[in-house]
Parts: sequence; C-alpha cells; structure tokens
Amino acid sequence: MALDLSRLPLKAAALSLRPMTLCDPAFVNALAPFIDAIAIETAPRAVRDQWQARQLANLLRHAVARSAFWRGRIGGKSPAAIRLSALPVLTRTDLRRQVESEGALLGPADRIQVKRHATSGSSGVPVSFFITEVTSHLIQVRSFAQYLLEGRDLSLNKTDLRTALTAGPGGFDLKREASWVGSLSPYLKSGALRSIKVGRPDVERLCKALEHEPIGYLIAPPKFLEMVLRLRTPADLKRAGLAMIIPFGEAMETEMRAAFSAEGIPVRAHYSAEEFGTVGVECARVPGAYHVCGSGVIVEVSDADAVIVDGQRLGRVLVTALHSYATPFIRYDVGDLASLTQRCACGHDGPTLTNVKGRSKGFLTRADGAIVPFYLSAPILLAICAFDEHRIRQTALDQIIVEIARKEPLDEAEIRRFHDLVAGRAGPGFAVEVRWVELIDWGAAIKRLGFRNELV
Repeated sequence: MALDLSRLPLKAAALSLRPMTLCDPAFVNALAPFIDAIAIETAPRAVRDQWQARQLANLLRHAVARSAFWRGRIGGKSPAAIRLSALPVLTRTDLRRQVESEGALLGPADRIQVKRHATSGSSGVPVSFFITEVTSHLIQVRSFAQYLLEGRDLSLNKTDLRTALTAGPGGFDLKREASWVGSLSPYLKSGALRSIKVGRPDVERLCKALEHEPIGYLIAPPKFLEMVLRLRTPADLKRAGLAMIIPFGEAMETEMRAAFSAEGIPVRAHYSAEEFGTVGVECARVPGAYHVCGSGVIVEVSDADAVIVDGQRLGRVLVTALHSYATPFIRYDVGDLASLTQRCACGHDGPTLTNVKGRSKGFLTRADGAIVPFYLSAPILLAICAFDEHRIRQTALDQIIVEIARKEPLDEAEIRRFHDLVAGRAGPGFAVEVRWVELIDWGAAIKRLGFRNELV
C-alpha cells in the first residue's frame, strides 16, 4: 500500500528550514493524532482487534474500580477475560441511573477536564452524561481523519447546517472562519468554514446565504436539504460549488440521494451519536454500508429481539465507546436498527453496518407488535399545500397526530388530503388526527424530526 500525501496542501510553514530536519516539529505534533487514527483504521484486522481488546479491558478495569453500578454489572471476573457479549445491555434508563447516582467517574485528581453534556432530545428526553476533553478531541480527530483517509480536497469550503432553538434575522445565524482544519491551519491550505444555525428560516434568504460563496462540503440534516430543494435544484447547488453532501441525524430519502447523484454530487453519510461521535462512515463504493470506526468504538447488533423490516432481519445496534471514561458506554443501546457484517462488499476487512433503515423512532409500531418503516418527505406533503414546517407523531398504538404549521388555518379539503395521505401510508389500524398550528412546540429538541414514534 502506497502512503501518498501528495493531496495534502502543505504550506511552507510545514517544512523545517533548520539543518538536518525535515518537517517542522510543531506540524508533526499537530498531524500525529490523525496519523494515529488512520493507522488503527487501516491496520490488519488481527492487529486492530488486539488493540480493541486491550482498550476494552482498560475501560472495564476503570469502570469496576470507580463505579458500584458497573461492579454490579461486570462482576468479579478479570476484565481481560470478560466476553463483551456476555455483559448486559446498557439502556438509556440504566445510563440515567448511573449518571444521577455516581456522576462522572473521573475527578480532579485525574487531571483530565470533564464536562457535562446531553443528547439532542430526539429520543424524547435528552440524556445527560459526562465527557472528557480528551474524548472530545479524539471524536474531532476521527471525523477529520476521514478527509485524509479519502484524500478529499481540503481547499474546498465546508458549510455546516445545524438546528438552533433560536436564531437571528432571517431565521438563521451564520458565522464564518477562515479555515476548517483546526490545529493544522498554520500548515495546510484549506477552505473556509461557514457554520449556520437554523431556526425557522426564510428559505430564500437561507439559499442566498448558502450561495454567497462556494458551498464545498455540506453537512446538514436531510430535513434542511428538503427545505432548500423547495427553491433550488441540485444543479443550482452544484453551480454554487456544492462538492459533497454529508447528511446526519436521519436517513436521506432514496429519491433525494438519486437527484444529487445524477448531478455528480456524492452523498457520504456519517452514522454518529452525540454520546461518542462517529460510529461508521458510508462506503464510497457501496451506498448504505457503513464501515465501523474501530479507533473509537466496538459495534454489535443484538439478535435477541431481531425484527423483520422490508424482508431484512434487523437487530438493535449496541455501541461500546472505547474512550468513554467519564461516563462509560458499554453495550449501549442507541435505539437504532441495522444489520452487521464482518466485511464490506467493497473488500474492506472490518465490521460494516448495513440495512440502517433509520432510528427506531422512524418506525410505526402496530398493535400486533410488528414495526414498519414510515417516511413522508416534505415535497410529498407540500404537494397538498404550502406550509412552514410539519411534525408527525405516533402517540399510541392506534393514534397518529399530524401537525402542520403555517400562519393561515388549514381548510377542510387540505385537512382531508393530509389525513388520507398519512392514513394510506400508515395502513389500517391507525386513527389519524390532523392539527393546524401556527408554530410547532419542539421543546428542547435540537433534532426536529419530521416523524417520531413516541412509544419506543
């Protein structure tokens, strides 16, 4: 395998001018964490497995030493002798109990900075946990390492769209930084970073802000892309410099992905969680297959309560975060459904998640216990009438509530069309109630999901 750094856009400052030296030591130190991550991700399978086993034993040893909660779950066995699959699954309820009763498992004597963090609340109630400064840094390192792994062009801009509970004029806030490569910016040429926090935007103004300078890599929830595509086509966005889409938070609809692919715009989703960062990165050659990020996590798929969805057998995704020392995540049920293979069809020799149909929140639960995917894109709903935003919720085994937000009330014909569309997509056994609201009360949720199952 050739180690080719020819696409690394070095500045002169990266190279040393002193006798008998090559690169500037500061540049070497800044680059080292990314090389570390790449080395683990590309190591032979046996070597990577051995490293993970040692890191898992380290984490288990720490958890047993610092936590009565974890001692009760792990028992008195030697951490090195424990089979991960033999340990109980960690639920959100378990996690809350551990955090509330014990707090962080690192203290001042450890001389590692710890902060409290919380999930977005897309599961209903935000989950609070503790994370170290070191872990936060490693999460960022793994994310950026993907650009180096694939030789992506660092000179392109990066545009990052995120949900905000409040926003400025036009319904969004935009901040610009000259570079998006962080500690490497003194040594590498890179594009600008534009961070856009989106509340309830004026979509035309948002589109103009996106087009003000080349978009480059666009990181955004598909819901925002649906919003933009009301007024712009994929071809328009390509002319505005869109080079790649990195969706997150929810699955991108097949039709939307195909529309961007037809314009030569690749879609490369990252499967991630706020608790521990990137879990898997979508394969460049096999859409829908996610190479597990072995430098940070071990992933299992539980077969204990597997379900059949669209003819595929799916189980719950369990994640063990190898660097989670402040709040351990060991066999943590993230609430997702997927399949797991030990090798990707592209030839990648490592665990690969496939058939990731979306969060379990994105499925309807029928009265007989069956679960079925449910998705209605904004363009399909907008064919009925114009509105600002929408939310569909399953609130009981036989109840679906549809909220349509706009200034003017819905008329009876519009209500009937929304009802018939949702009822037809859901199938028999559900009572569908359509509500007009001026604003949707999202509460503290950062991820504003178009559909959510409140029963799971």
